[in-house]
Amino acid sequence: MPGYDLVIKNGTVVDPSQGIHAKKDVAISGGTIQAIEDYISDGDARDVIEADGLIVTPGLVDLHVHIWWGVAHLAIEADPTSLARGATTVVDAGSSGSNTFPGFRRYVMENINTRSYAFLHISGMGQLDRDIGELEDIRWARVDRAVETANANADLIVGIKVRLSEGIVGANDVVALERASEAAHQIGVPLMIHIGGTNHPLEEIFGKLRSGDIVTHSFTATPPGIITDGGAVLPAALEARERGVNFDVGHGAGSFGFKVAEAAMNHGFNPATISSDVHRYNVSGPVFDLATTLSKFMHLGLSLDDVIRLGTQAPATAIHREDIVGSLKVGAVADVSMFDLREGPVEFTDARGDVRNGNQLLVPIETVRAGRRFSPFHGHHHDHVVPSGF
Repeated sequence: MPGYDLVIKNGTVVDPSQGIHAKKDVAISGGTIQAIEDYISDGDARDVIEADGLIVTPGLVDLHVHIWWGVAHLAIEADPTSLARGATTVVDAGSSGSNTFPGFRRYVMENINTRSYAFLHISGMGQLDRDIGELEDIRWARVDRAVETANANADLIVGIKVRLSEGIVGANDVVALERASEAAHQIGVPLMIHIGGTNHPLEEIFGKLRSGDIVTHSFTATPPGIITDGGAVLPAALEARERGVNFDVGHGAGSFGFKVAEAAMNHGFNPATISSDVHRYNVSGPVFDLATTLSKFMHLGLSLDDVIRLGTQAPATAIHREDIVGSLKVGAVADVSMFDLREGPVEFTDARGDVRNGNQLLVPIETVRAGRRFSPFHGHHHDHVVPSGF
């Protein structure tokens, strides 16, 4: 019987990529998954985690974060806010552009424990300032520069990002979208667009999206949104989804409304991926982390298996990295998240301040990144929300 570096014992493994939801042991050596079996001896293991009563999942993949700390105004450090909260892989959604990505790569992405990828902003500056929109001057949207930077960093750049709110892009939303789409098309990567407060109607904007493109902030309560005045899902959103456009959550500080999500999901319009958009303006609430965002969607009616899939396999597939992240298959890099699914009263708040009272919360207990253990950081959310002794 081989010895292992680490054996995770007796946890309930939930890995939608393999159709697993069962009590299993997981063996890790050399930073990779060596075995998943009903029983694995830990007699010769160098380390053991007793996971009885815990949910064991592939490391969460957060499709929308901001981690260009010290440069992008909204960015935060990845390790304490993502890795320590169960997200072993994150995708920075446009904090950097062609002018700033080299620094982002050298000083952040190559110096953190969290695995990181990036959507490159079509604006060369990325997201520098809170008050001055990065595309108010459309000259920042240079297709050739974005393509050059993305091709030179194809290992880390997985898409192109554009924010289309009027306060960010002025009246340039359509031309910015067209340039971003052209760059993404030339590179062969998805385009992620940020909606909410666009100058042009979503019918025009959605009509320009291709299969595999991503709409983030899908459930924004800032008009125009995907729910019509009559409470139905916008036909253009349904048509885009039919064409293969992915609708992502991207909760954020101002971009998720319970009422919008409830209306959409009542019509069968569920998210294709669940992401947090965690950044400095929401990390202490209402977002906190991806685990809390997943818990909100369990409250909205999705199953545990559903939300784990939408926070692991689905985002990995959306960025064409499903062979690297989002699975506990044998031979995969050993990125593993362990949660306590706590039962009891918990208060969830959306970006508008609307509250829902739930009864389940995924609380990170242990995280393994490439076979290395990282302790959780519970932070303000669980001190504030979870009752004493919960």
